[in-house]
Amino acid sequence: MSEEYDLEIEHRAFDLHPGIPLEGELVQANLQRAGGPSSFARLADEAGLEHGERHHRYNSTPAHEATEWATEQGQGDAFRRAVYRAYFVEDRNIGSAEVLTEIATQLGLDPDSLRSALEDRRYHGKILTQFEEAHNVGVSAVPTFVAGGYALVGAHPLENFRKLMAAVGEEPRITEPGPHS
Repeated sequence: MSEEYDLEIEHRAFDLHPGIPLEGELVQANLQRAGGPSSFARLADEAGLEHGERHHRYNSTPAHEATEWATEQGQGDAFRRAVYRAYFVEDRNIGSAEVLTEIATQLGLDPDSLRSALEDRRYHGKILTQFEEAHNVGVSAVPTFVAGGYALVGAHPLENFRKLMAAVGEEPRITEPGPHS
């Protein structure tokens, strides 16, 4: 989408599974509480997203806090992608300071600075505010894309995003024909 449209993307935290302990829980326990299996794997396949077999669900609040820290370091997008990979591909505990500081180290960031931010809960208030704001506007699933008062919830084909852009009056960029056009 960013190749077709001039987009400003603002990532916001959302607590999809409130109440999960930091050590996580088996997916089976969560599925019983939620009433059935998730369609994540099917949707990820349709969207072409890499994913693995997950056996646990983890508390994502520390990962949201760490991502706020990484954003201030100029590495928010890279950190977000690495957290996605850790959680959805590698089934790692993104509620763990150890996992999050490993990600910081892999990105060339200061793991001690991140550990300090997590221990101090420096970004916790900001994350809780984002959780509350999402709840107040009716967000109930991730991802949720909001543009011009419209929302697109869940994984969708590219064409649905184009329709959303048209609904809010956004025109695609005019691109110069390439040498192979």
